Amino acid sequence: MSKTKNIIDKSEYDVLGLLPCPIKVPVEIGFDDMINDLGNECDFKYLLEGNANYEVMWMDESSHVPSKEELPKVIISAGVNSFYRKDFRTKAIEEKYFKEVKCKNEAFIKSDLYDKDGNYYIMSLNYLVMIVDLTKLNNRNIPKSWSELLDSQFKKEIAIRGKKGKYCETTLLAIYKDYGIDGIMKLKELVGYGGHPAEMVKNAGKGVEDAPTISLVPHFYAKLLRNNKNVKIIWPEEGAIVSPVTLLVQKGISENLEKVVDYFTSQEVRDICKKASLPHPSDYLEYLNENNYKMNWIGWDFISNNDINKLLLELNTYFYSN
Repeated sequence: MSKTKNIIDKSEYDVLGLLPCPIKVPVEIGFDDMINDLGNECDFKYLLEGNANYEVMWMDESSHVPSKEELPKVIISAGVNSFYRKDFRTKAIEEKYFKEVKCKNEAFIKSDLYDKDGNYYIMSLNYLVMIVDLTKLNNRNIPKSWSELLDSQFKKEIAIRGKKGKYCETTLLAIYKDYGIDGIMKLKELVGYGGHPAEMVKNAGKGVEDAPTISLVPHFYAKLLRNNKNVKIIWPEEGAIVSPVTLLVQKGISENLEKVVDYFTSQEVRDICKKASLPHPSDYLEYLNENNYKMNWIGWDFISNNDINKLLLELNTYFYSN
């Protein structure tokens, strides 16, 4: 495993993909096969890594917005990160940093997940559900929705990803979008645990005293508990909270880099993502339809109308304050 770094020199690479851990290895295998096929024609520098191995600062909190030349030509990034902040989006869209990545699936194109402006391509989705430790329930009702969870009596018994004043951005943004600051303050009172989802599922259903009763985790981790009779997985009535894995492609790239884009948007990668419960939007929409589930995505209008980075700093301050 690669040694953890604090900051990657982004301009050093033509292709930089920081992938969710469940898909990192199989995607990298196929990518390496493509590189081997290119042989001596491979004329670009690349790095594919699991996003948990790197604490990447795509952009610092200064007013500097990177130019096209300061960024890789092909980027994969997980979560609602600095690429979604208002000043970057404004400059990147006005100066036409990125080109539209074509998709033929009509359901995806017509959905709220598709960026109608053609700058951001969501290639995969991570989605958060609840896992409930039945051994710690003590005859209390199981929340069936995010609304019921916020109004529940599970004070300091809830776990979410993150710690030390930096919590799961998609959870905070989704709760704020639907319930405002009041919802954030309610969630703050409920959360007593933070960390990595792997830690949350480790003790679930075992009656461990110092462990959460309810954890908000990606479905990939939740499904590891599907045969545990002491755990119940809840798909909230308002929908699982969606977090995007985004593909950004600069205009005017070389033919070989187009082959990289073709690989990342291929059926092979789509199948890998689907198997890992990190589906392409087309597969996710089909899954929702089959199960009569709702989608819970903050949406492009919310992203356009808010300064995401500043909002997250504010929400984390509310959330972490005494």
